[in-house]
Amino acid sequence: MDLNSPQLKERALSYLTQDELYSIESMLGREPTPFELNMFAAMWSEHISYKSSTKWLEEMPMEGSDVFVPAGDENAGVIHINDELACVIKMESHNHPIAVDPRQGAVGVGNVNRDLITMGAEPVGQLNILRFGNPKEKHIKDMINAVVGALGSYSNNFGVPVVGGEILFDNSYNFNPLVNLMGVGIVKKDRMIRAAFTEKGEYIVLLGKKTSGHGVHGAGFASKALMKKGQMVPQSQVADPASGKILMDCIHELNEAGLIRGMQDIGAGGVLCAAAEMAFRGGKGVELRLQEIPLIQEDIDSLEVLLSQTQEQMLLAARTNDFEKIAQVAQRWGLECSHIGSVDDSERIRIMQDSTSCGDLPVNLLVRGGGAPVYIRDMKERGKIPRVCSAEEVPMPGNLKDIARQIVSLPNVASRRWIYEQFDTMAGLSNMSSGFASDAGIVKINGHEQVLAMSVDGNSRYGRLEARKGAMIAVAEAARNIICSGGRPVALADCLNYGDPSDPYVYRDFAESVKGIGEVCRRMSIPVIAGNVSFHNLTHDGEDIASVIPTPVVGMVGLLDSYEEVMTVNFRNKGDMIFLIGRSDNDISSSEYLSVFHNVYESAAPKFDLEYEMKLHEVVSSLISQQLVSSAHDVSLGGLFVALVESALPGGLGFDVTSPAEIRGDAFLFGESQSRVVVSVTAEQETQFLDFMMETGIHFSALGHVTKEELRIDDISFGFISDYARDFENALEHLLGD
Repeated sequence: MDLNSPQLKERALSYLTQDELYSIESMLGREPTPFELNMFAAMWSEHISYKSSTKWLEEMPMEGSDVFVPAGDENAGVIHINDELACVIKMESHNHPIAVDPRQGAVGVGNVNRDLITMGAEPVGQLNILRFGNPKEKHIKDMINAVVGALGSYSNNFGVPVVGGEILFDNSYNFNPLVNLMGVGIVKKDRMIRAAFTEKGEYIVLLGKKTSGHGVHGAGFASKALMKKGQMVPQSQVADPASGKILMDCIHELNEAGLIRGMQDIGAGGVLCAAAEMAFRGGKGVELRLQEIPLIQEDIDSLEVLLSQTQEQMLLAARTNDFEKIAQVAQRWGLECSHIGSVDDSERIRIMQDSTSCGDLPVNLLVRGGGAPVYIRDMKERGKIPRVCSAEEVPMPGNLKDIARQIVSLPNVASRRWIYEQFDTMAGLSNMSSGFASDAGIVKINGHEQVLAMSVDGNSRYGRLEARKGAMIAVAEAARNIICSGGRPVALADCLNYGDPSDPYVYRDFAESVKGIGEVCRRMSIPVIAGNVSFHNLTHDGEDIASVIPTPVVGMVGLLDSYEEVMTVNFRNKGDMIFLIGRSDNDISSSEYLSVFHNVYESAAPKFDLEYEMKLHEVVSSLISQQLVSSAHDVSLGGLFVALVESALPGGLGFDVTSPAEIRGDAFLFGESQSRVVVSVTAEQETQFLDFMMETGIHFSALGHVTKEELRIDDISFGFISDYARDFENALEHLLGD
């Protein structure tokens, strides 16, 4: 390989700006070689350096009594569970590769699981957050099936249960699907592994599969807009869940034996990124010897070896005299294990190919928090005044019963059963959500009374015109789901998906979203301990640009002291009373109902009052802990009617409810006013429930009662639960199935 070839330099310059090139030369005091320029191009990519987002992310609240390892200190955030155990949380995006090859969804699953494993954790739960374009279009339908198949193939074979998730559709995702993944793991506190080189003389060990040469400059590719034509796309990465599972089991054995001093996954930026970040965290230097890295084929050049995003690989730090023990364990598991370099005190990263020096740079110049650039970009308001839409402003589009039958079959509302049945939800026997469902996924901690509750949320329609409020609602709903499940929210992770950050409108949406998340988390004392930013989710087709709408999604983790405390959504018995906690109004802004039945795609986010939401959490939490309710389910997408149907379906029950005279029927049933929870109460609980609620001062109303199977609203029969079950459960399969 010619280290000074013009082609090598041109490759790097396609990912760097002229200002960045000037910066590199100024900091180095010399002109970098073409090979070194490629090192900067990879490490300074948006995907790795977070150069357009890091300043805003620093404003997030990251501290709290439940935090064991703060955000940014390691590859994932960590919270306390008890004196022995901690919970590791990670969120990732895998958007650009999916748009090119939907089968790469499997790679995303592997990435997020390995980020947990690198800290010594065992993955116990996965949540998939998916956004696609119009599912009626054949190419979108094919993409959805390919992505779901890929996600399922990895998680099922790897043995991690899918305990929750979210899939929504919007035309803005027609060219740029979003695949966000949340992974949760359990680690023994005394066996947690740092992602750092900490001692001179440590061996740098590459463990796992042979290097493929695939995915080179994948981080740079993910940091640019997609092009309809003429774009150089990195060769597809290949996920191997069987090898990933073997790698995890091998690492657990090495960790239990105390043989791992530090570890990081080989992901974006390849061995270069893992080695540079580990050296920077530990204040050390490294020398990497590329000729020692095992290769799938011999014709892989030095840059490809360094930057390859080979799947199922880990970079380890080990004591010199422990390497042979590690190699023996790796051989027993059938894994490659190579000593590819050493740690020193130089604070430089040197890349050697046999006796040739390919690159020699100060570590800190390459990494986020060191010399990587930090940008605060221009911002502009979109100039659109969000329209608050009241039911009185639109005509009633027909019979409420007909609307009700249609709304449960809408792609954004219908049951996700057809999708989650393609995932193994019972791997490891830790998922407790497979029976009657809670608003959050419930995962037990083997050998302990405590259980974890997990939820992901982010209705991007709410943030289309009001990015800040939309992000606030996402956090509030995720927390509400934990509360309604009987848990206590303890930590949040986020995945922030936007278009081009150099677009001042897009950048303002991003900044406003971050502010919204931070505001709610501070008020709720919930730290943000992990996150991911994905910019450049847009496609250029000549002069036309298709960009996703602002899409912040959040993942919340909560704790319960015992599985006995878990609350479910399902009505229990015929005759139980149904109450609505919270206030309804005529607001139908940004609802599915407004979009589908009135073709209004841009309106204000639903009304949201943070202090009222806090009061609701306090009240619902107390009702559950005092056993004054038999079920709890928050009102969200699709409105109150959908919440009632979802509460009735598990037991095959019905409901008989009455709407208030002051609110129009469509707004009452299908509006998406926030801070509302449906609860059911037995006759034995009712007196205490009413006494308690009268003391709280929060709005509540008796809706009606649970029936055997008929659905009645204002003395009008809306049919039977079996009819809705068929429509609700089968709609997506009919839409997406072969």
